[in-house]
Amino acid sequence: MTAVPSREGRRRDVPWRVPSWRDPVVARATGVVGGPLGRHGVVGRRGLAGVAAALVVLGAGMLALGVWQKGHCLLKGWSTPDQFWRACYSDVPVVHVSSPLADGLLPWSGEVPSTQPPLPGLVLWLLARVSPAGAGLGAQQGVFVAWALLATALLAIGVVAAVALLPRSPWRAAHLAVSPVLVTLALVSVDLLGVVLTLVALWAWQRRHPWLAGALLGWAVLVRPFPLLVLLALVLVARREGHLLRAAQAVVGAALGALLLLVPLVAVEPQALTAAEQWWSQGAGYGAVQMMPRLAGFPLGTTASTWVAVAGWVAAVALAVVLARRPRWGLVQVAAAATAVVALTAPSLSVQSGLWVLPLLVLSARPWWEHLVWAGVETLHFVATWLHIAFDSDPGRGLPPLAYAVVVLLRAAAWGWLLWRITDEESTTRTARAWSPPAARSGPVPAAATPPPAG
Repeated sequence: MTAVPSREGRRRDVPWRVPSWRDPVVARATGVVGGPLGRHGVVGRRGLAGVAAALVVLGAGMLALGVWQKGHCLLKGWSTPDQFWRACYSDVPVVHVSSPLADGLLPWSGEVPSTQPPLPGLVLWLLARVSPAGAGLGAQQGVFVAWALLATALLAIGVVAAVALLPRSPWRAAHLAVSPVLVTLALVSVDLLGVVLTLVALWAWQRRHPWLAGALLGWAVLVRPFPLLVLLALVLVARREGHLLRAAQAVVGAALGALLLLVPLVAVEPQALTAAEQWWSQGAGYGAVQMMPRLAGFPLGTTASTWVAVAGWVAAVALAVVLARRPRWGLVQVAAAATAVVALTAPSLSVQSGLWVLPLLVLSARPWWEHLVWAGVETLHFVATWLHIAFDSDPGRGLPPLAYAVVVLLRAAAWGWLLWRITDEESTTRTARAWSPPAARSGPVPAAATPPPAG
């Protein structure tokens, strides 16, 4: 039996791949909007702007679901242990009421400074400035709603950057816009800011603006350290391809970008680097593989935990250096491999850490079923974490340590599996193809793309 050619193969003038023709999960999911693109469907008439607009609207809908998911706390307030039983915890209102933010001060002020990283702390301070004063329910609702609105704007920027990054496969930006983990994780913290900064930085790098790319990655590092791995991969791959000057400019840009924000902040509030200092002294935390000995009754010492994390970073750098020497390993694949090592050896891998996988999913060529399997495990871990934290208040309802250990192990396996899938050869080829600009076409975009005959 002869294989039926793909729809794209029959029409070479189709400007980009149509996901509902290629991915069975997407084809089924499109049932809510009328089904897969059909015989007379228009492909590309509105260009990349049309794709971006559609995904921005869908992304706003996902964040609206996120607000609904946190609805109990939004109406009743973020109180313990209720916020854990209802799985509606969020750093944004909790840090506001438990730090000097409620008094209009920076979160690191006072005798007990907050452990928020520099850029998230500044964002929370700005949110507090535009919200009702005090620590009551109105103030909690104000900062949460302000962050939800800002997150919607940030997600729109990230989606547009992702579409611009992938002119041949713009619908892959849906891995950011409509990821199920947005519903549970996007409003837990302000990590979405760092994710968007990373995507915009990669867009700037693709457009040959290394200084801007570096500066944006420098700011993203002030949210979480994961963008350091993206910067490392970027530099190593650029060096292999003979772009040493651009790589150096990106590194210097990252350092200058970070210092531009840190120097005035530390001058005003020296305790703003508390989060960095705490990294060296914290023990194993929620979500990390390092926590499993503690859950089994044999806690890992703080010093040992720190050294395991340091060894993980050293191993990730060494692995990235080795892999980047091989021509088939691109920026995304090197970053994914290094991220896997760091994540699996980290002293803490909080629930919102899952957001940092989304840029790698956007830029790789993984099918949606893999995304959904990983997202399902992330959602399970999200619920399990709050039930385990609430275990102390009511052991009869909460999740015991050994059960939580199983979920943590399952999540580690899901991270390792997905990041390994991102590094495979097929993903590398498709990523390289998608990053290149679309070929110039003569004449207008086709009005319809005829599907192949059935059978």
